[in-house]
Amino acid sequence: MKTLIFSTAFAALLISASSKVSAQEVAQTNIQPLNNSVSLVSQLQPVRFNYDAKWTDKLKISDKTQLGFVAADVQKVLPSLVIKTAKDYPTGKNASRTATISKIDYESLIPLLVGSIKEQQQQIEQLRRELDSLKSKNTK
Repeated sequence: MKTLIFSTAFAALLISASSKVSAQEVAQTNIQPLNNSVSLVSQLQPVRFNYDAKWTDKLKISDKTQLGFVAADVQKVLPSLVIKTAKDYPTGKNASRTATISKIDYESLIPLLVGSIKEQQQQIEQLRRELDSLKSKNTK
């Protein structure tokens, strides 16, 4: 009897473990490098802002000072990073209206920031080589 219980428990453990191993990884396709990251990022203007006080309670959004970008400005440079969300708010008994909030997908901005750092590092290294070359010519 003890062997049967142990065998059943062991079989259940194996089935559970095998179901976790069989998960499929979704492949990424159409992979392309990001270019001109510095140019794109340099067009963005970081700001501090607050949402309009008359809307914070209605839409249940933070009234605290935010750090970020003006969505309309980002829309001109990187429209794919702007997410428009519709939020309903009450206007009376059994009545509501909808307001649109534009937000930035900051997570998707990270690859551009990393690309910018890498591009700038390449520029710095090139300038160092040029400076070293000029210094060596001057000492001769």
